[in-house]
Amino acid sequence: MSDFKEESRANYIDRIVESNISELITLEEADKIVRVLGLFLEHAGFITYLFVINVPESTLPYPKYLLVGALVKMLHYHHKNGDYEARDNLEKILIMLTQFIDDDQALQKAAVNFNNTKFRESWVPGLAKLRNDKMEDGYIIDGKRWQFSNSRIEEIKNSLNIEV
Repeated sequence: MSDFKEESRANYIDRIVESNISELITLEEADKIVRVLGLFLEHAGFITYLFVINVPESTLPYPKYLLVGALVKMLHYHHKNGDYEARDNLEKILIMLTQFIDDDQALQKAAVNFNNTKFRESWVPGLAKLRNDKMEDGYIIDGKRWQFSNSRIEEIKNSLNIEV
């Protein structure tokens, strides 16, 4: 668990990398862990939007140190095999992990933001936009993109006998 007061977020990641954790993880394990992280990130838009850049570490699918180790293992693998695009993408994910911090600190920072009227005025409309954008993009169901059409949503809404 990192303590942002004592060290920067990047230094915390560096410390994990320097611990050589990637040597303790097999290539197969690293590949699976990184794939799970990818799936998590694909669907984590709401949680990252909710907490901005101070997301609780416990929302991650595995402890941050394990994710860092797996990412570093895969970074080395792709670099060694000349797949620099994959390596660069993994580097970006590694940097993105800095937004995940100690749970208590994240909640304290979120409470400050939620109590700030200007923050809420700018943030609340974006939350609905995030959902609407995701609805427009659709979701992958059984390996295929599926989108519930706006016209169908409106048809259902208009058929309700309640205010929504």
